[in-house]
Amino acid sequence: MDVIHAPNIGPAEHQHPAGPETFSILDGDYEFFLNGESIKAKAGDVICVPTGASHRFVTGHNGGHVIVISPLNLEFYFWEVSQLLAKGDVSFEQESEIGKKYGQIFLDGSKHWD
Repeated sequence: MDVIHAPNIGPAEHQHPAGPETFSILDGDYEFFLNGESIKAKAGDVICVPTGASHRFVTGHNGGHVIVISPLNLEFYFWEVSQLLAKGDVSFEQESEIGKKYGQIFLDGSKHWD
């Protein structure tokens, strides 16, 4: 997936039990939290998240642009959430339920896209 993120945002802590996830940073800067460890990343860096590892990220003050290789079927999670977002807000609970269907398990509702 080719993703452009707004400044100072990121998802809540989550994991993917079905496979690893890889982020190739094209622009901007990110801070990843992987299994409790902080990793600063900038354009040219690649962050690999092992299967089942808890993780989240926050973009820097200029936002960012990444290519994400995600576990199989996670694209359906993004599609379903995007369809709801087009109609209005999506609650954390709604997003969590959609995530469970496609292999994204949220561990903590705090710091979710804020």
